[in-house]
Amino acid sequence: MRHSAKLFILCVSMAGLYTYLFHGVGIGINLFVFEAIVAAAWWSMRRVPASRLAILSVGGMILTAAMVLVHGSTLAIVVNLISVGLTVGVLVAPELNALHRSAIASLIHLWAVPRALARTSPFLQEKIMRAGLSSTVLLKASIVPIVLLAFTGMYRLSNPQFNRFMSYMLAIFDHLDIALIGIFLVGLLVSGYLFLSTRNEALSRWTAPRSDLLQAGPEAVYGQHLRSEVRIATVLLAGLNLLLLTANVLDIRYVWLDFKFDGQYLKQFVHEGTYMLLLSILIGAAIVLYYFRGDLNFHKENRVLKALSYAWLVQNMVLALSVGMRNYWYIHYYALAYKRIGVAFFLLALLIGLALVLLKVKQARSVHFLLRTNTATMYCIVLSMSLFNWDGIIARYNMAQAGLAFVHLDFLATLSDKALPYLVQPQERLELIAASNARLIGGAEGYSWTKYMTPEEYGAIMKSRSDRFLETWPEHSWKEWNWAEDWAFHLLGSMRGAGQ
Repeated sequence: MRHSAKLFILCVSMAGLYTYLFHGVGIGINLFVFEAIVAAAWWSMRRVPASRLAILSVGGMILTAAMVLVHGSTLAIVVNLISVGLTVGVLVAPELNALHRSAIASLIHLWAVPRALARTSPFLQEKIMRAGLSSTVLLKASIVPIVLLAFTGMYRLSNPQFNRFMSYMLAIFDHLDIALIGIFLVGLLVSGYLFLSTRNEALSRWTAPRSDLLQAGPEAVYGQHLRSEVRIATVLLAGLNLLLLTANVLDIRYVWLDFKFDGQYLKQFVHEGTYMLLLSILIGAAIVLYYFRGDLNFHKENRVLKALSYAWLVQNMVLALSVGMRNYWYIHYYALAYKRIGVAFFLLALLIGLALVLLKVKQARSVHFLLRTNTATMYCIVLSMSLFNWDGIIARYNMAQAGLAFVHLDFLATLSDKALPYLVQPQERLELIAASNARLIGGAEGYSWTKYMTPEEYGAIMKSRSDRFLETWPEHSWKEWNWAEDWAFHLLGSMRGAGQ
């Protein structure tokens, strides 16, 4: 049997498996099963190169699939999809040596998959070759039914007669499961994306080896044209360092050492201030990158400029830590929330990025070095974020901090079902939480029921949600099982049995 025919049979088989695992159910253990089989197929086909990037991306894909199985979070699912995309980029172009390049290769490959699928099909291969259909034509053709369905839906909503006519026509197909057909086609596209190989000549030319080190130009050391740029950059960075030193001293004095909380809202203190500070840090790093983009790295008069750049980058790290202190006070007085956790991880990435910019200046590294290392750093950080059940952590921490920090019941009521064992609380404790909330932010005037959910409303919502969860979880398919929700189901059941 020809190799292309074997690949087509593999894609169709995996599309059938995809349909079986994902049709009509949510995401849980099915994702882990599917991707474990995909990884095993890759290894058997010897598709995975023995490189650090392949180990990182394939390992990240399996790890995040396992985290979906463990705690079923949306974040773990999103990071898993990112990991799959990066892995495919590594597989289709193993000569690439950076994750940002693999991401681009993956997107280009996705565009070429429909034509690759058609070319591997024993039934369509000859016809496609004769017609000379490109990936662009095939993709445009696939858009046609989507547009027709969209306009059909709009006409049905706006024209009762048309709606009745379409209902009559569609009744003929009641015995057909349209969603089943749709998910099979999606599975076929996914399988082609995972197992087929495509090549792009422009991408191949772009993959020419690039050095992590800059190379000095012929006039780099004695070039007269650089002197004015060195002087301008020195004056600019000296002034910026002085401004930032003033801001940092004030932050250390009033944010780090002598912060006063008297019940005020900290949203403006943290959110608006944080966004502007983060923007200033990014612009500050961009200024250094601009001046050290080329031959200035090798100019004989750049020592003072380098020292000012180091000071500027270190001061920006201090500024980032000041942002972290603002975030710390926000968490201390208003407990955890998604954005506050996100700011902490973003600051970690920012500090590492600033350190890499400093290394780039010190060792005359290239922009390729920065892109390569920062992309890998950011990927590792989001991988680490996906390891945790943040809803459970937020619910447990915030309830434990009642009396010490403001507990936002409105926000907690939106957390997922796996946090329910922490969210369900006796009415007496909810009353105490409301009383402590009022005390923390200035009494009844600040903690008005027109602004916040009452304990009775919160208790009723939690009872309704837990009743529904206890009723519906046993009806879920094994394919969407995850450990966190199963744990919540059994713990809630035992709590009900104990009379809590």
